[in-house]
Amino acid sequence: MLLSSLDLKIQDWKKMIKHVLLLCLMIHCTIADPKAVVPVPVPPVPVSVPPLPKHAWLTLHGDEPYVVANGGFSGLYPPQTELAYSQSIIFGKGGTVLLCDLHMSRDGHGFCLSQLNLQNTTNAADAFPNRKKTYIVNGKELQGWFALDLTSNEMFDKLIVTQSIFSRTDLFDFLSPYPTDIYLEENRNALLWINAEYATFYDQHKLSLLDHVKHLVETKKDITYISSPEIGFLKSMGPVVHGLKTKLMFKFPIDRNAVEPTTNEPYASILTKLPMIKTFATGIVVPREFIWPVNKARYLEPSTNLVADAHKQGLEVFAYGFANDNFLPHNYSYDVQREYLQFVDNSKFAVDGVVTDFPTSASTAIACLAGSKNASRKVPTLIISANGANGEYPGSTDLAYQKAVDDGADIIDCSVQMTKDGVAFCLPSADLIPTTTASGPFMSRAVKVDSIQSSMGIFSFDFKWDEILSLKPQMFSEFNGDLIRDPARKNVGKFVTLSDFLEFAKAKAVPGVLINIENAVYLANKGLDIVGAVTTALSNATLDKQSTQKVLIMSAESSVLDKFKDIPTYQKVLHIKKQVGFVANETALEIKKHADAVYLHKHSLYTQFRGEGFTLNSTNLIECLHWANVSVYAGTVLNEFQDIYMDFSSDPYSLIHNLIYYGADGIITQYPGTANAYTRNLCTGNLESYRIPDINPGDVITTSLDPKEVEEFKPPPPVHLETKDFVTPPLPPVAAIAKDDDKGSASSNNNNVNAPSSSSSPPEQAQTPSTATAATINIVALFFSTILGLVSLL
Repeated sequence: MLLSSLDLKIQDWKKMIKHVLLLCLMIHCTIADPKAVVPVPVPPVPVSVPPLPKHAWLTLHGDEPYVVANGGFSGLYPPQTELAYSQSIIFGKGGTVLLCDLHMSRDGHGFCLSQLNLQNTTNAADAFPNRKKTYIVNGKELQGWFALDLTSNEMFDKLIVTQSIFSRTDLFDFLSPYPTDIYLEENRNALLWINAEYATFYDQHKLSLLDHVKHLVETKKDITYISSPEIGFLKSMGPVVHGLKTKLMFKFPIDRNAVEPTTNEPYASILTKLPMIKTFATGIVVPREFIWPVNKARYLEPSTNLVADAHKQGLEVFAYGFANDNFLPHNYSYDVQREYLQFVDNSKFAVDGVVTDFPTSASTAIACLAGSKNASRKVPTLIISANGANGEYPGSTDLAYQKAVDDGADIIDCSVQMTKDGVAFCLPSADLIPTTTASGPFMSRAVKVDSIQSSMGIFSFDFKWDEILSLKPQMFSEFNGDLIRDPARKNVGKFVTLSDFLEFAKAKAVPGVLINIENAVYLANKGLDIVGAVTTALSNATLDKQSTQKVLIMSAESSVLDKFKDIPTYQKVLHIKKQVGFVANETALEIKKHADAVYLHKHSLYTQFRGEGFTLNSTNLIECLHWANVSVYAGTVLNEFQDIYMDFSSDPYSLIHNLIYYGADGIITQYPGTANAYTRNLCTGNLESYRIPDINPGDVITTSLDPKEVEEFKPPPPVHLETKDFVTPPLPPVAAIAKDDDKGSASSNNNNVNAPSSSSSPPEQAQTPSTATAATINIVALFFSTILGLVSLL
């Protein structure tokens, strides 16, 4: 009896300690410091693959194409600086070549500088306001500031290198020009490329690029490449590099009609004389448009025979001008990797190297994506379309859905809208203006509905289905101007009813569908039952009676999700529309009551540094939501570079890779083809290959800026996700409204039906504790964990 009593006491102690442990873990989740770096959750384990067979490259010698870092990692850092070069070595694939454009100071010292005119690439105008000069360069007048008017001491002491492309960040514009002697010394283990662009110009001013390059070759006898657009310079360099591994490359300028200084012959004419070029050069360096021409409408034209013809003469071919923030031809759908692959992984030829401002992206294309078209998936993540392949076709049309299926989306989505006569159909929003041609014929029917949006709109629920069919779909993008999406597809495709969408998904055996329901309260007050329409359509498609295809029901309102709680095979997804930075444990548990997953804005996963387009810290959202057993889908991922933080090299592949690395369970994207290509990359799981960089939030700025500058920045308090943001009262009954008004105008008494708010106040949010408090909680948790272990031994 005594032993039994002791056993009972021990069991009671165990239960109590377990409850205390659970409480500690909950507190730990709640008080996570939004300003601290949250430990990144371990991403899904990639599929292990055996070492890959050697790729059969169509380069001149059958070798993997080179990645040439144009001035280093110049897409992110000021070009031709120590920082740009060092980061390209760290993040580029093995064998990345570092290119230096050689220029000379007045006293004959060499510097790596991206342009002859220093006006847009340095602070020369501010540092030396009286040194502005005008020179004749290759027959043309050029006004500005020039290195040959400055001494090496002046350049090193007063000159600051800046980004020459103003759309790029100026955050790192604090570095001095890079002397060529230091360039050789600090990068002695790297492959180096010296580009001597203006030999004749410097000769005219009694400065010799030839002599300086000879000096550099004597210093480092294994400079990999030396290039110039001047035949005389390369012919003079021939005896200098004889017997060395150094290769001489003849560079063509963008302007084919420009005149080569030695022969006074247009470069267009010289381009037809490849056998002559072979007499003094190992290869040619050409603008990428010389290989894949682009017309004025920004569409690719058929490739030229330049690469094949050059290879027949034994000449290597390098293409230059690659950058992730270029306005790419529409054929690529703003997928930067597709452009690289067009040059290295087509069935006809491959260039021997690409010269790029973003060596990480070129490395990913060549090392990871080339040859992966038919590969199996290596990264187990869920790819969810956003209005189908909305980046390539008008959203929610038959063509957008077909493209999403063709591009490997796991889940295709339908944002359900209602017509006045009760037809449920798919369209990105209830407002017809952005995604249809309604603003032309029906602008007089625009109204303001405060509960839906702050601006005037032309709404689907004020139109009959026949009127909707009289419109055309319209390509919509968050970006305009040069980032406009394919104009040839602007108004293609057909509108799709919800029932047709579901039948299409079944016929194509898509793994799953996502049904997005919004504005349910407003529609109910107008006599339209959107929840009933969805329920009926799913039932008619028998998707409520099977588990082969996933069904995801998404809404920003808990009351809508609760309508589907009795169907266990449906996954309920809560859409958190606003960007947030912190979630308390109570809120995470409240979400779990209504949803199995959340759709979060991708920028909610990290904080931003000074509004500069760089990440600073992780937020606690993924950690706490996973703790509450809630999956996280991150989106919407776009290919357009202006939508991608600079940490990720303006590259959607890097963004997708790191969202998954941070713990996202799925990617919601308007470009499912890009996400699918990433999941099939050949580097994941292959320990012998290049690795796509894992970029923890804050890595770029903390490794590149003065630590004090980073520490001094005090980010604004994070926006907390609160229960009032998503907990809504039960849906009202559908109003019985006569459907005999054929004019389609919105009733004035319904124009200002506001979205419902929570019927009860949310629990008080936890205050952000000090670091010491968090550490104390961790120690307490460890203490009780130890006690529990000891008790378990009794």
